[in-house]
Amino acid sequence: MAIVLGRNVDRSHYELEHRMRGINMPTHPSTIRLIAYWQDCKTRGGMRMGCDVPDRAIAHFLQYLTVAEPVGEWADARIRLAGSAMAEYFGRDVSGALLSEIATGEAREREFLLAGVRTAIARNRPGIIEQVLVDNGREVLRQELTALPLLAPEGDARWILISTFNF
Repeated sequence: MAIVLGRNVDRSHYELEHRMRGINMPTHPSTIRLIAYWQDCKTRGGMRMGCDVPDRAIAHFLQYLTVAEPVGEWADARIRLAGSAMAEYFGRDVSGALLSEIATGEAREREFLLAGVRTAIARNRPGIIEQVLVDNGREVLRQELTALPLLAPEGDARWILISTFNF
């Protein structure tokens, strides 16, 4: 147990089985609303860090959002913005850290996430993953993770906005 932002954080998820699968359509209402915002930004030239993120229109989602910048051709990613839900999940503020430093599970899971990011950017559309945490065959948490292409604060570099909403 750790204390982050004045709250007790249970880090036991590291011991759980993580099951991930790509899905085509979002089911979480917050994911659906965030994708609609992203699509609106796309019609205006694309969602941009520092302009559209953060923005009052999505302020109520900020605690569930993470922004990552590529390292190489998305061989890894540096966390540039991490909402408080990420601090709770990882037991510390992960802003500035590499994905490879914080996702200490199997390399296969990390590569699955990075492959989803590369696909979302290449296709310029959302990539959605359902993650289920399982303890001794029992589902203890289900999450919907969505990767949305994002323009860097300056220039055309492609970053990624990741939302994580729990069911």
